[in-house]
Amino acid sequence: MDFGLFYYCQGSGVAHDQAYAEMLDQIALAERLGFGECWLAEHHFTDYSLLPSPNLVIAAALPRTTRMRFGNYVNVMPFHHPLRLAAEAAMLDNLARGRFDFGIGKGVRPGEFAKLGLRFDDATAMTEEAIDVVLKAWMEDVFTHEGRYWRFPALSLRPRPFQRPHPPLHMVASRPATAARVGARGWPVAMHFTPTDVVARCVEEYRAAVAGRAETPGQGPYRPRLLLCRETYVAETAEAARADGAVALQGFWYLSSLASPPLPTRYSDERFKELTARVWGGQTYDELAAIGGMLIGSPEDVARQVERLEAIGVDTLLLVCSFGKLSHAQVCRSLELFARAVIARRG
Repeated sequence: MDFGLFYYCQGSGVAHDQAYAEMLDQIALAERLGFGECWLAEHHFTDYSLLPSPNLVIAAALPRTTRMRFGNYVNVMPFHHPLRLAAEAAMLDNLARGRFDFGIGKGVRPGEFAKLGLRFDDATAMTEEAIDVVLKAWMEDVFTHEGRYWRFPALSLRPRPFQRPHPPLHMVASRPATAARVGARGWPVAMHFTPTDVVARCVEEYRAAVAGRAETPGQGPYRPRLLLCRETYVAETAEAARADGAVALQGFWYLSSLASPPLPTRYSDERFKELTARVWGGQTYDELAAIGGMLIGSPEDVARQVERLEAIGVDTLLLVCSFGKLSHAQVCRSLELFARAVIARRG
């Protein structure tokens, strides 16, 4: 199993410049600890995520690292002109000298679409057309496009991507049928808010779809793989992890509800169920832990949970390491404890 990070960069009450600076410091620390990749969300107009342009963070993080790969889960395709996005991604691929992956998604927040003057009902069709444009821009010397949402005459993209034929493409999924559709394309697939038993079924469907492709699956770092994101917090004892982690996770879902800081300072089962209703169907902290919805505990506890995920076939685990009211010091200590308990023991 490989390990990486996933960031929302939440507006938890610290100044925004501080939030970005701390995130970049955490990324540099993670590379030193053995984490191999870092992914960032794209959201707009909310403290849930202060990342309206994740590519700017990638550009800032590249000089601070030497090995780590970067990408977006996801580029919200309907929010961008596909030619502009293709050119910016190609530029990042050159700046990264290939340490760059491209995540594709249609967006999940109708309110963001409305604020940008877009129809949420058009998201799927816009995404499929944008994928077509981006791939033609990267792979064809000269091309034209005449579609439903975008059209333009013959052109040649500059700059060209560093990786050939283009950066690895990733998509997200939440259920087995969706994972299988991504596998049929031969692309890596990422999951997040999905119970572990459902993840296991997704792994099976995804691998079957990959195996059924006429083309030979890719090899090396660009191989088809299933990535899983989990909110993760490790402390010296299970009690300390539970005390701080439960409040932080409640803060994460508080911001997900589009509420503004300040975040809650005390955990409540009743409030937690309300906040997790939209995504998880309403769960308490203990109920969410029982279905594997997060990794919070002592080093030994978390190491056992990681072993279970590896046993069901998860290829890459992405830690949502900073969320809610966790301080920068707590996040850094959690990363160190995770690396010592999980990564270092794998040699």
